[in-house]
Amino acid sequence: MSKRSREKNPPGPGGKVQASCSGVTSESCNVQRLRQENEALRKELAGVLANALENEKIWRHFAAVERILFRTRELDRLIEDLLREIKERFQTGLLVLFLSHPEALERFFQGEPETSREIDSKTWISPLDGESGHALIGPGLKPVLFSTERNGYPSMFSASGHALRSGALIPLKIGDILFGALLLGSPDPGRYNPEDGTDLLEQLGINIALSMENCLTYEKVRDFTVKDQLTGLFNFFQIHTILEKEFRKARRSGSALSVLVVDLNFVHDWDEFESGMEVLKHAARLLEAILPKDGFFMGRYGSDEFLIILPSVPEEEAREVMPYISSTMRKSPYREGNTAILITTAIGVGAINERATVAQDLVDAAYAELCAVKLQHGPKGGIV
Repeated sequence: MSKRSREKNPPGPGGKVQASCSGVTSESCNVQRLRQENEALRKELAGVLANALENEKIWRHFAAVERILFRTRELDRLIEDLLREIKERFQTGLLVLFLSHPEALERFFQGEPETSREIDSKTWISPLDGESGHALIGPGLKPVLFSTERNGYPSMFSASGHALRSGALIPLKIGDILFGALLLGSPDPGRYNPEDGTDLLEQLGINIALSMENCLTYEKVRDFTVKDQLTGLFNFFQIHTILEKEFRKARRSGSALSVLVVDLNFVHDWDEFESGMEVLKHAARLLEAILPKDGFFMGRYGSDEFLIILPSVPEEEAREVMPYISSTMRKSPYREGNTAILITTAIGVGAINERATVAQDLVDAAYAELCAVKLQHGPKGGIV
């Protein structure tokens, strides 16, 4: 090729030779080449802008999700709000939250460890034991993107091909501790590309796991401060705080208020510590089943004693409950193997009246009656 010919066909962008400009002037050829380069740059810029807008949209979605993660303290509410936000923001065809942490599994699947729960249309919570979770996600616990057209399914999703054609499986982890996994699924095989980056998804999974851990820790601390660790009822301080509040409310409104102090009697040797604790837990469950689900409060007030607060219940009605409590306890012994531990009760009642000036007056009245009952009948209980 001559020198003149080479000058008429200079290299274009990237070193490639452009189309021949034969038959036109050198100036016209340069204009044509510049127009081609400008058009290519405009297309490239449009692509960059489109990617930037898409990334900005994704960042907004992640920011909205993280606002939920770090403002919620109750695990139930966290999971409900989180799944609703992700479903709305990412328009998923299928959304599944797998739970692996033992405390979360106990919370959501107590009594039904193998059953998934549908909480909304195409939105599920499902148990996933830790061993299966590690096998599914892989030893590195990194997000997995899959597509029918690229790399098939993870094994556990192979039966869902009719509804799930691509997806993102995000481990929820802190270090090597697996809290679960989040599946974002789509019927569109091109929605999730296995070649895409997963850094944002990995960080989202870590943040969700941190929030779950925070919720579990918060609830443990809260329960420790207000609940009796053995029975799960309100502890002494909390039930007394509730009584003070209900007493003030009854005083202001002129409504009735009664309390029952229930003392359990059962033959036990406190050297058999575990058996005695189990009887108390059994009795607490019986009391919860006897009394209405709403409108009353109950707590462990002493070693073998429970305090029941009955707002808006006058003394006469409270006394009607006493025989039913005693009868139910007597007919429902605690059984351990071939042994049945019989439980009897002594109950005292206290009610608001013109002589009661503080909440403790009601408890004192109930204890006075309780002592009289115990002196009259003596402790009862036995093993058969």
